[in-house]
Amino acid sequence: MKTLKNKLYAIVLLICGYLPVLIDKDATALVFFAFIAIPLFFAKENWIY
Repeated sequence: MKTLKNKLYAIVLLICGYLPVLIDKDATALVFFAFIAIPLFFAKENWIY
């Protein structure tokens, strides 16, 4: 699996965005991180070297 780093970074971004949702019920960071993390997760080539 050549895009493993992409998938790991995408999951870390989503977790970092979900933490404020748990703490103070604000999903702003989750939305902004999801714009980056979802395409990163499904990318066919490496974005993280």
